[in-house]
Amino acid sequence: MSARRNFNQYVTLVGLFFLGILLFTVHRGIPIPQAAQCSIPALTSSAQYKRYISTKQAKCDNWAQLGGWFAAPKDGAKLVCLDERFGIQAGKCVVLSFGVNNEWSFEDDAEKLGCKVYAFDPTMGKEDHQRTPSIQFFKLGISDVEGEKKIGMNPLVTTFNFHKPFPVDRYENIVRRLGLEGRVIDYVKMDIELAELDVLRDLLDNSPRLLRNINQLAIEIHDDYRIGDFGPNSTVRKFWPFFHRLRCHGFSIMMSQASELWREVVWSRDTAGIPLAE
Repeated sequence: MSARRNFNQYVTLVGLFFLGILLFTVHRGIPIPQAAQCSIPALTSSAQYKRYISTKQAKCDNWAQLGGWFAAPKDGAKLVCLDERFGIQAGKCVVLSFGVNNEWSFEDDAEKLGCKVYAFDPTMGKEDHQRTPSIQFFKLGISDVEGEKKIGMNPLVTTFNFHKPFPVDRYENIVRRLGLEGRVIDYVKMDIELAELDVLRDLLDNSPRLLRNINQLAIEIHDDYRIGDFGPNSTVRKFWPFFHRLRCHGFSIMMSQASELWREVVWSRDTAGIPLAE
């Protein structure tokens, strides 16, 4: 009986030890590692989709608008949270901007904030160049493949459907090429005309470890919610699991703002401000 009692006490102590770790993790706001199967609720209505993507899951007390000033297009304006936990410091912060369309107000403001900016767009007819001391441009798009791919979401040539392939690469390859694979990326902006579906799929399926390096993820979501498509091929249904998988990886919706044709969403990493493990 004594041996059995000792064994039971041992099991109890081990259980209490792991429970303590769990409580410490939750108290610090550190997300529990993603389960093998992320829980994704069934999508039963477009209203359910809108309710989820419109609901803020984290707050920001200090928003700053970058871009979109004066004659700049409305979608040139992006919001960045400057709360202390994000640690955005002049001379140290890094911004990746995917989708420029010859409108540089966001990138220029990010440079004024003191950040190093890497900008990407293969559709502008411009070659790779150093635009300013802190803004480097690449004639390259982002997608889920390395090579070439057609870019654009709309049926008309004049509305971002270029009907020809452009050079693209995966997020993982891009940050490796820039030498940024192991460091925090303060802000990633994507305005890429529905290619965000391909990028999210690739990141979540093939490079989830790199998500822990992104502090703020700002995406212009081009869903078909407004046209009422809720069929099996609707982008509403395609985006739904990706939003929940981002949550499973510790990303919370911090800002969500709808316009006539798209929705601006900014996710924040729950562990922003906590040093990355080696």
